[in-house]
Amino acid sequence: MHARATTAAALAVLVLTLTACSSSDDSSTTDKPKAAPASPSPSKSSAFLRPTPEQEKTLVTALTAIDPNLTVKESRAISRSVGVCDDIRKGKGEATIVKNAAFRYDGGTASVDEAKAAKIVQAIKDTYCKA
Repeated sequence: MHARATTAAALAVLVLTLTACSSSDDSSTTDKPKAAPASPSPSKSSAFLRPTPEQEKTLVTALTAIDPNLTVKESRAISRSVGVCDDIRKGKGEATIVKNAAFRYDGGTASVDEAKAAKIVQAIKDTYCKA
């Protein structure tokens, strides 16, 4: 009887061990697709890039020159530029960046079409956001 109990206990441990291994293998494979793909440059995957206070002033001036309605709320104009910069740094296509900029800046007191959005994107690139 003692041999049967020992064999049963050994089998139970083996089943638990295999189950644990199987579970961790399954979770690691499910975790892999959720992980962000490696980017070519660590700086492109870092947190949102914000302009310095001096760059903010320059950007507000540039956006105001494009359309004074873009900077009625300067803090909003700056925060929207951060999203545009993130698109630039992620390497999204120029058409997508411009389309997203138009979406971000359109509304409120400003009406932004793609031509104006292209100028906004260029102002952000010239001011502080380098790809």
